[in-house]
Amino acid sequence: PNMAMKEADDDEEVDDNIPEMPSPKKMHQGKKKKQNKNRISWVGDAVKTDGKKSYFKKVCIDSETLEVGDCVSVIPDDSSKPLYLARVTALWEDSSNGQMFHAHWFCAGTDTVLGATSDPLELFLVDECEDMQLSYIHSKVKVVYKAPSENWALEGGMDPEAMIAEDDGKTYFYQLWYDQDYARFESPPKTQPTEENKYKFCVSCARLAEMRQKEIPRVLEQLEDLDTRVLYSSATKNGIQYRVGDGVYLLPEAFTFNIKLSSPVKRPRKEPVDEDLYPEHYRKYSDYIKGSNLDAPEPYRIGRIKEIFCIKKSNGRPNETDIKIRINKFYRPENTHKSTPASYHADINLLYWSDEEVVVDFKAVQGRCTVEYGEDLPGGLQDFSAGGPDRFYFLEAYNAKNKSFEDPPNHARSPGNKGKGKGKGKGRAKSQTCEPSEPETEIKLPKLRTLDVFSGCGGLSEGFHQAGISETLWAIEMWDPAAQAFRLNNPGSTVFTEDCNVLLKLVMAGEATNSRGQKLPQKGDVEMLCGGPPCQGFSGMNRFNSRTYSKFKNSLVVSFLSYCDYYRPRYFLLENVRNFVSFKRSMVLKLTLRCLVRMGYQCTFGVLQAGQYGVAQTRRRAIILAAAPGEQLPLFPEPLHVFAPRACQLSVVVDDKKFVSNITRLSSGPFRTITVRDTMSDLPEVRNGASSLEILYNGEPQSWFQRQLRGAQYQPILRDHICK
Repeated sequence: PNMAMKEADDDEEVDDNIPEMPSPKKMHQGKKKKQNKNRISWVGDAVKTDGKKSYFKKVCIDSETLEVGDCVSVIPDDSSKPLYLARVTALWEDSSNGQMFHAHWFCAGTDTVLGATSDPLELFLVDECEDMQLSYIHSKVKVVYKAPSENWALEGGMDPEAMIAEDDGKTYFYQLWYDQDYARFESPPKTQPTEENKYKFCVSCARLAEMRQKEIPRVLEQLEDLDTRVLYSSATKNGIQYRVGDGVYLLPEAFTFNIKLSSPVKRPRKEPVDEDLYPEHYRKYSDYIKGSNLDAPEPYRIGRIKEIFCIKKSNGRPNETDIKIRINKFYRPENTHKSTPASYHADINLLYWSDEEVVVDFKAVQGRCTVEYGEDLPGGLQDFSAGGPDRFYFLEAYNAKNKSFEDPPNHARSPGNKGKGKGKGKGRAKSQTCEPSEPETEIKLPKLRTLDVFSGCGGLSEGFHQAGISETLWAIEMWDPAAQAFRLNNPGSTVFTEDCNVLLKLVMAGEATNSRGQKLPQKGDVEMLCGGPPCQGFSGMNRFNSRTYSKFKNSLVVSFLSYCDYYRPRYFLLENVRNFVSFKRSMVLKLTLRCLVRMGYQCTFGVLQAGQYGVAQTRRRAIILAAAPGEQLPLFPEPLHVFAPRACQLSVVVDDKKFVSNITRLSSGPFRTITVRDTMSDLPEVRNGASSLEILYNGEPQSWFQRQLRGAQYQPILRDHICK
């Protein structure tokens, strides 16, 4: 245990020398293939002529007939490489290139993050395709789709059947689609061709075109045609619609504030040192201070859209490729003349209205948020803030010129709320021609019946409870004090204080209760499985070979995977130290993913930084997510808080390829960093000899974070604030 704790602590040391590895390259494009001297002839007449291309349904290559939908092998120029495999999605001939086919490539397991642990006969669908000459085809192969069985969830614990009965060298199978950038294994896409385009339909082309279209910013619903520009009521980007009146996140460089703040603290300049006098000075190779927030980026700028427009070109038509938005600026407390100290006492989602306007590129928009006038909120600020993500409020306007806080004007309020409230506000309302988007609300779903293995006192379960998605009915924890804490925190849960392997053997033997009479969860009961298995059983191994593989097989990670295999939950989450993804040249990660893929799960992995989600410390954690067939594999949540960049190196290098998670907020976030001051500045001094286990706080909470911790208690109690 001490070794595991030490590794977890060492893990937080910043990696100064992470090599810049290339991201996974597209597998086949640009790689050389070998042409063959084949006899090629079309079978039948062309089914469609499209410009210079004549499309066919079948072709004969050296006496072997191929048709659209068949799978083929292509020989790489490097004979040491395995054959490339593809599905033929179109056959045609044109005058410039000759006889052609469109190849939708399969990805071999060795080209995924699984590497050598993959099944040599298993392929994966990828979004990669290519036009090629028919002369590159080596031979026809058979690729079978292995769909999950109807009784998949009840097959846990049984010996799996072989995917391919006999390896004839020409038969393969696939069951999942693979994202080469994010290392995500998902159920194959269900895009289907229409009757008109089935002679040349490619799933990869269709998906890539759809993604490209979604990324292109577009204007919608023209409002007014002015002399030099055209106004619109809304615009879309990355699948999100933005309307006039919406609050938006913008990159910090999108605009500046009309107030000069004191310069941030700068590191002292390095002065030359007499190396004869200080011969060991060279050891101070870095100015980096662990835990420093000096380099933390600013949070997003926030504005409210006043206009969406495009400038007219010389021909009088609007330039719809260059969308502009005019916004009203919002100030955060730290952006006013009161500077950073003001932010410590204010709510983290408090803003100040400003009549200052600025025009920015629509490309600078990073997301949508809701900003409401606090007096217009019927349920109060607390309920509004807790009611959904990306919610901000303001109670006052800020006048940067006079450095004063004022009542906000009437036009600052949302159109739907004008006329409500307590009568504050001044000035006449400006006309609005469209309603802003409705704020996002939490979707209420039935809670997942959860089993928490290696539960400790219940931190992981508590996070899922607060997210509203799970109800932990069972927990397993060997250490009795932690198990007792879990019982107190979760009165409705059954907590087992025994070896997880013993419990699983009992269930598999058909037992309904354990030796203490506690009821055991049965197959079909568990909808979500979560846990953080300790790794010390194999963390001391220097190399991963056949002798030490037995240690891995007997480890608690494999025990946890055995629970997943038997219960077949809808969702699975494994949490561990960041180094979990690097243990033994990532072999532990690969074997874990390989087990999940073999079971039929969709799965992915990523590294998250707890500091980006509101914790006042750097704590990177590896997360493996899995979802059963038919479910949607979740995305990792976007960061909420900005954090020191050096602590946010979250990419993972596996077999000389760099993988990242789906997170897009890489340079900023909605909220500022939570600091130690935010969390602990209200704690009273601990004097010598202090021994009271429960005392009162000396005063009111000083920060937003402290208000969240204390909650709505009348007289919150401070516990265990003593020297141990």
